[in-house]
Amino acid sequence: MNLLMITPLYPPALGGAATYFRQIVPYLVEHDKITHLTLLTERMPGQPRVQVNGKLQLLRQLPNRISSGQKPFISHAATYILTQLWFALNLRTLVRHHAIDIVHFHTRYRGRWFYNTLQSLPVPIVADLRDKLSDPLQLAQTADHVLCCGRGVYAFAVAGGCPAAKASMIPNIFVPPPIPVPEEVTLCQRRHNLDNHPYLLFVGDMTYNKGIYDLLAAYQLWQKHHPDIRLVLAGVNQEGARFLNQVRQTPGASYLGYVPHDDVLALMRGANIVVLPSRSEGLPTVILEAVAMGSKVICPPGIPEFECHLSEFVLPEISVPAILNALNQVWDYPHRPKYPFAEHHIERIVEALIKLYISLCPC
Repeated sequence: MNLLMITPLYPPALGGAATYFRQIVPYLVEHDKITHLTLLTERMPGQPRVQVNGKLQLLRQLPNRISSGQKPFISHAATYILTQLWFALNLRTLVRHHAIDIVHFHTRYRGRWFYNTLQSLPVPIVADLRDKLSDPLQLAQTADHVLCCGRGVYAFAVAGGCPAAKASMIPNIFVPPPIPVPEEVTLCQRRHNLDNHPYLLFVGDMTYNKGIYDLLAAYQLWQKHHPDIRLVLAGVNQEGARFLNQVRQTPGASYLGYVPHDDVLALMRGANIVVLPSRSEGLPTVILEAVAMGSKVICPPGIPEFECHLSEFVLPEISVPAILNALNQVWDYPHRPKYPFAEHHIERIVEALIKLYISLCPC
């Protein structure tokens, strides 16, 4: 089976999609049912356009749109159009040239030209829905199957018009990373000017949907009673000057920009609380990593897995009062959260994916 995977983010880019594909691709490549895997993603400065390693071919050919920071409106609109044009002009040829049997795409890519091109392909399409930002009915009309990364996303897809027969839930992959040793944590904190400073940590893209403005406002109120605790934000700035101005106006807050993944883990290990007040998550890897690092967490609402296993750490809603109340409660909790990571074992997820592929393409 020749598989094409399409994702906006792939290492060294940061983000949940980059982590997911970084973990799953090596296992799929090694599977005897996969003859060849082509991964199509965005161009990144300093990275080769084409990399071949055995059965894996990595194509960095899509316009750089999501993996970089915030752009002016005109540039943002231009890269959207260029991305849609790329798909319309090149995707059919790529599928034919590589004899692709099945296409698996991350739903961060959407749009009329992209969907129309997918519908015109002579191969099965899997839409990988990892948040609640895409229209499930459109996905169901475009793809042969909608893959959901969690129970909350599956419920969202079905409620949004995707027939249950066309949807399935395969949990998000999670491989607990090695815990950094204390010396690594100390050196990382020193690199980011955090040594001897207790801090709260946010990791992710700086966007409205990630709740960053609510978090900054809640922290500003909370910090009055905890003046020694800093708020550290790490990730790609998709908001531009508005976000940077808000950080500057918030005493105790600092923005690190892009941070390598090893540093992210060390920062999590040293954080007092990792906070993710997001409005649109499916099953965020950031929270799973933070729990694996032994940090306290504040989780977004509407995720059944977290409500089941991390109930004391889940926000009831995304608002300044809710975040402020959660900061007060979690700060005083004497215990750390625990989560059953075995549900996300990578080999189980890979076998479920292969079974899905075969059901759609018994080649």
